[in-house]
Amino acid sequence: MKIPLIYLKDKQAFTKQKGVMRLLGNPVEIAKKFKEEGYILLHIIDLDAEKGMETNFDVYDKLTCFINIEVECNKEHFIGRLIKIKSRVVVQLPSELNLKKWKENKRLLVGKIGKDYHEKAEEVHDLILEEPTDELFRKFKEKRLIVYENYKGKEKVWGIIFSL
Repeated sequence: MKIPLIYLKDKQAFTKQKGVMRLLGNPVEIAKKFKEEGYILLHIIDLDAEKGMETNFDVYDKLTCFINIEVECNKEHFIGRLIKIKSRVVVQLPSELNLKKWKENKRLLVGKIGKDYHEKAEEVHDLILEEPTDELFRKFKEKRLIVYENYKGKEKVWGIIFSL
């Protein structure tokens, strides 16, 4: 599955190429185009949320009416709000958050790990491998694994996150 990546800031969608942000426009309209093109999941990095602001929450609520979304988030109160609207939540692992708090909604929790991650990741349903290794593929063969578009390996993955 191909998963488009967008950045949100001030209720606008952006793409990032070589470190430069480029405006795409209204995130709802962008997501509708993705849906028309057959995409079923959208990966979001919210630059406002990273600063502790929830200004884009109403955008998520609108998006979840017609496309599945996953939002990178490490703020406990924000995770709860995202889960209530049935958004997938991407959390960097290891995390200081008590993810077991959302065990009834585990299918909505996605862990994001680096190549040096050595824990079990039991509290999340899917995993994003930032730097896939053979060891990680072996260790997490029971999980749905997601990689970024620059992945050149031969292991089968559930999803590939790509930039526009």
